[in-house]
Amino acid sequence: MEKIIISKIEKDFEAQKQQEVMALLSSITLEHVMGGTYNLHNTRMAILTLAKGNLQEVITLTESAKTDFRDVIYWVWLDNKSTE
Repeated sequence: MEKIIISKIEKDFEAQKQQEVMALLSSITLEHVMGGTYNLHNTRMAILTLAKGNLQEVITLTESAKTDFRDVIYWVWLDNKSTE
């Protein structure tokens, strides 16, 4: 997993939840995304951004991303748009 993602996990989640978050994000693979590692990175970062340190949100968003990764990328775009 990329250092930037690990850093975000360490920043946003309590130590006892970090391994579970990493496992959940690792369960999203290139099979779930189009466009290779770029979209895989964006999907994982979108999940972390939307979850805001909430493990249950990571679980829910990971399942959504496995169905269609573009949803979580769109949702984070919407979230960013609403804060402008």
